[in-house]
Amino acid sequence: MNWNANIQRQVSPGYLVLVGYVGSRSLHTSAAADDINLVQPMAVSGVGLVFPCDPSLLGAGNTCANQKTGTRIDSNWGGGAGIRPVLYDGAASYNSLQAQLKKSLSRGVQGQISYTLGNCKDLSSAPVTGDTFLNSIAVPLLMFKSARLGACDFDIRDVLTATLIWNLPSIKSGSRLLSTVTGGWELGTIVSAYSGAPFTATIGDGNDPLGTGFNGDFSMDFASLLPGCNPIHGGINYLNTNCFTPPTAPTSLAAATTADPFGCAPNSFPASPVAPPSGSQFCSNVLGNTHRNQFYGPRLTTVDFSVFKNTRIPSISETFNIQFRAEFFNLLNHTNFLSPGFLNTFGQNNSVYDFDGTPLKTALNQTSTTSRQIQLGLKLIF
Repeated sequence: MNWNANIQRQVSPGYLVLVGYVGSRSLHTSAAADDINLVQPMAVSGVGLVFPCDPSLLGAGNTCANQKTGTRIDSNWGGGAGIRPVLYDGAASYNSLQAQLKKSLSRGVQGQISYTLGNCKDLSSAPVTGDTFLNSIAVPLLMFKSARLGACDFDIRDVLTATLIWNLPSIKSGSRLLSTVTGGWELGTIVSAYSGAPFTATIGDGNDPLGTGFNGDFSMDFASLLPGCNPIHGGINYLNTNCFTPPTAPTSLAAATTADPFGCAPNSFPASPVAPPSGSQFCSNVLGNTHRNQFYGPRLTTVDFSVFKNTRIPSISETFNIQFRAEFFNLLNHTNFLSPGFLNTFGQNNSVYDFDGTPLKTALNQTSTTSRQIQLGLKLIF
């Protein structure tokens, strides 16, 4: 379902303003994962989703963060291969304010500036395979919609683009050579500014601290966020890691036992350099309190610039034109860091801590655009 309403008005000769609202709603969309044959959690009041941990089944030196003790949905299938599903229980919504100011060609100048403020939410952005986008969670908890709800993987909140083309006036008086040299010049620019793409802060690297038995390389466990702490401070070390801890549960949650495996996994995150917040305890088998695509990566800004020189030769034909082109991409050579994604950047699937609580590097290390690129060309038009 799609709907929109807009108002257009010519504010002065050659200038047109457009302001509009655009929305959509999608139901029964496909949701995919690299594996659905997982150990299933239980919703515990005051805690959230808790995965089973049976300490009596652990091997020597192991914890429930590195050894699965629960049973998959299909216990006869697993180990080296998962079950890749496509469920048609997805949903999505999109709302946006869109505005544009457009100047039609006059006195050799034309251009426009457009801005969109939008918001997209869904239960999955992966239609065929779990990691359709770089920031997708390859193995989401498909059976629990609450763990899947979040910003669309392609949700860019702010989009600003501006374009300008200027046909420079030539010197009409004087010699024909002077008129040819100064005539036919065009300047053009495209300015783009986008807010960052969403990402998920996780725990466990490519390991399985929840004990789901998943077949995949990307953790689906969420980190926990301290209340009142700003998790983003920008720069190379984009995340404020002091705001994150391994997943916690209230101290009232008893330790997991064979009789009650849905308690707190013992010996959770022993290598963590931080202590759990007051009144809580680390529990590796508890889903963290953050959620899918809760955080947004660095913004992107680029300025592209072009210079064209058109030299028409009517003695050959009326349309014969020799065009010289000089194009500059990312003219200001601005560094645009790529938002953290499961196949890039952090190097460990966006995880702040490993399965044992060891802190992991979170520095950004990839860019979303190239450095300044200059392209020269000669084009014959006839």
